[in-house]
Amino acid sequence: MSFSPKIKEDALVACGRHCCICHRFCGTKIETHHIVLKSDGGKDEFDNAISLCFDCHADMRSYDAKHPKGTKYSASELRRHRDNWYKKVAGSSGLARPEEVAATDKQVYEILVKVLPWDGGLHFIRHNNFAGYSFKLDRLHDIFEFLHECENPSFEFIDSDLEGLRVVLKTHVQNFLQLIAYETFSTNTAGVNAVPEEWEDEQPERFKKVVAGLHDSAQEICNTYDAIVKLATRKLGIIPTAKQRVSPVDYECTGYDED
Repeated sequence: MSFSPKIKEDALVACGRHCCICHRFCGTKIETHHIVLKSDGGKDEFDNAISLCFDCHADMRSYDAKHPKGTKYSASELRRHRDNWYKKVAGSSGLARPEEVAATDKQVYEILVKVLPWDGGLHFIRHNNFAGYSFKLDRLHDIFEFLHECENPSFEFIDSDLEGLRVVLKTHVQNFLQLIAYETFSTNTAGVNAVPEEWEDEQPERFKKVVAGLHDSAQEICNTYDAIVKLATRKLGIIPTAKQRVSPVDYECTGYDED
């Protein structure tokens, strides 16, 4: 046997179809996991169920107790993650927001848009062409700062929908910066990187893959950020202002001209 449809439904409603570990919104890409495996005597009961995204569920299955690497999730830890997330979801349904919750989330949101303003690094990656054009690394400063802020344990929304989007934004930023770190290289100008232009002739498949990856990852960052702003406007009733105005010349799609 496995969990009944009713137990699965109750678990999905309780978590809002977010992963109880990483808090990403999963939609249909979510699975119900036995906290205590059936092979270890776990029962098909609501208290033994936890909803996980595909990645977190894979972590549960891939851990090898005979050749351990890392630290396995304990049953009690999984229940704590789950119960804490259930409380967050239960306290953030709909548009009606308790005063104290709204006040806390407003502070978190104000930090987010201050660290990562819409008209800074986001504007640059939204419009920049990475296909062989060089760019100043300091244009990504805001994006690095956001990732650094995510290390702060208090940088977390109480509202489950906003928190789910923040986690997704963090994941997209990590993917983008990983591409920047491993697939772009310094040029003759200090602080300026590029996807090597010679790859277009010497390694065309790699060139296309890297450029497409950067553009797609940048678009995912911007789309998720836009979703956070729109949702925060509805739920929190505040609109971010520009941190600083930038000249359109500074963010041309053609990238940085080393000359």
